Amino acid sequence: MMFSFQSLAVLVLGYFAFMANCAPLMEAKRPHGICHVEEQLLRGMRHKVHALSKEAQEIDEDTDTRLIGKDLFQGLEGHDGCYVLKEVIDFYLGNVLASDELHHRYSRLQEVKEFLAILTRRHMSDCGVAQKRQANDNIDGLKQKLNQLRETREAKVIGELFMLLQELGKHCSAPIVKKPDHQSKQQVDE
Repeated sequence: MMFSFQSLAVLVLGYFAFMANCAPLMEAKRPHGICHVEEQLLRGMRHKVHALSKEAQEIDEDTDTRLIGKDLFQGLEGHDGCYVLKEVIDFYLGNVLASDELHHRYSRLQEVKEFLAILTRRHMSDCGVAQKRQANDNIDGLKQKLNQLRETREAKVIGELFMLLQELGKHCSAPIVKKPDHQSKQQVDE
C-alpha cells in the first residue's frame, strides 16, 4: 500500500512540475489578448460624450479631415481595431486632452476623460494585436493628420469623441465574427 501511495505522490508532483514548466509556453501561444467593453458601459456615457462632441464641433470648421474613420482600421480584422482604439485613447489622454485650459472650455471633458481612462485601464488593458505593424501604421497616420491641424486639433479630437465611442462599440463590444475563407465560400456556392 505504501508503494502505491509513493508512486502516486511522485506522479502528482511530476505533473505539477511539468505544468509549471509548460505554463509560460501555453501563455506564449496566445496570439494576443482579448479585450472587451460591455455595451452597457458605453450606453451610459453616450449622451454626455455626444453633448461634448457637439460643443467642440461648433468650433471645428474642418469637415474634410477625419481622425476616426476607415483609414484608422484599414487592413485590420477582429479585435485589432480594439487595440488601435486603446492606443488612440491613451495618446489622446496623454497628449491632446491633457491641458487644464480645455477643462475650462469644455465642461464635460473631465468626466469623459475619467471614463475613458477607467475604460482603457479596466476593460482594454489586455488588448493585443495580430497585425501590429499595420495597426501602428494606422495610428501613425492619425498622429500625422493631427499634427497638421495645429490650433484646431483639440476641437477635432473632442468633436470626434462620439465617433470614437461608436467605434468602441463596434470593435470592442461586438463578438468576433470570423470572415469565411475562400474555400468555405466556394463550398457554400457549390
